[in-house]
Amino acid sequence: MSTDEKGTPTPQKTLNLATQQASLPKLALIGTFGSLTDPGALIRDGRGRIHRVTLNDKISDGIVAAIGDDSVVLAQRGRTVTLKLPKG
Repeated sequence: MSTDEKGTPTPQKTLNLATQQASLPKLALIGTFGSLTDPGALIRDGRGRIHRVTLNDKISDGIVAAIGDDSVVLAQRGRTVTLKLPKG
C-alpha cells in the first residue's frame, strides 16, 4: 500500500481508481503545428500512442485529407471524419 509524505496510507478505493486503464476514444486530436504549406498534427490512438501526421498519411483506417488550425479531416471508407481539438 502507498503512503503520502506524512506516512498516511492511501485508501484502497483511491489506489484502484488511480490504476484503472482509461477508456480512450479511437482517435483524438492532440494538436496542430507547422505552416499553411507544411501542416502537421499530433493524433492519439485508442491505445494511447501519439502519432505525428502530415497530409496524405495513413492513420488507423483513414487518410489525413486536411489539417486546419484546430481540426484534422480524415477520409475513411468513402466518408470524412473531422477530429477537433478539445475545448478547454
